[in-house]
Amino acid sequence: MQLVARPHQFDVMVMPNLYGTVISNVICGLVGGPGLLSGRNYGDHFAVFEPGTRNTGTAVAGRNIANPVAMLNASCDLLEHLNLNNHATMIRDAINKTLCIDKIHTSDLGGQATSLDVVQNIIQTIQTSTSSSKW
Repeated sequence: MQLVARPHQFDVMVMPNLYGTVISNVICGLVGGPGLLSGRNYGDHFAVFEPGTRNTGTAVAGRNIANPVAMLNASCDLLEHLNLNNHATMIRDAINKTLCIDKIHTSDLGGQATSLDVVQNIIQTIQTSTSSSKW
């Protein structure tokens, strides 16, 4: 209840997987939906990066309406884990431009864009930003 009423009081939360799943679903609901946040799971020898909520997505499967941002953010988390920070930053900046400046939103965020529209805009943003630089 405190998480919903006063979420700002929490900086870091560490818990077992079962509670983590419940909490991540609540957090995703607080910030706009399951299509935005990524999740990080660290073990002694491995790390796993995934969308923040663990739902099956059967309601959006095959319809080109799923928000791809959570999966892209998970990919950025992986790149950062591998110390490929410049690549992660480039993708995150393109995601932010797509959502905040270009206002390209899938239906879960109140928009009309398809999954493909979002991804194509992110790709175009990256291509534009790297066309003058040497990668």
